[in-house]
Amino acid sequence: MTTVLLNSAMMPDEGVYILGRISRDDFGRLVADAYQRGDLRSYVGYPETARHIERVSGVPISVNRSATELPDQALLLICKLAYRLADPATKGKLQPGDEDYEYFAAAYDRAKELRG
Repeated sequence: MTTVLLNSAMMPDEGVYILGRISRDDFGRLVADAYQRGDLRSYVGYPETARHIERVSGVPISVNRSATELPDQALLLICKLAYRLADPATKGKLQPGDEDYEYFAAAYDRAKELRG
């Protein structure tokens, strides 16, 4: 299964998402495991977040600002700031500390859809 690395908890495609908070250690282990298997896709758009994930996981993380493309099924690993920036113009200029991040894992399935 493809593992997709994100820096926000977004839903870029139709389908079903099941999201849960995880520890920093579990996040780092899951990133490293996916990297070792060769199935990690990074859509982390900010260098400071990518460097943080590298410190947590011990593996290189590429910065990718292109639109997120999800396969039919995926594990999403999300590392995001625990707060919204007061001034969006400061994005990419701040140097958040390790304590400023929170971590999530989400199962994604395109085949399952919610119909109203």
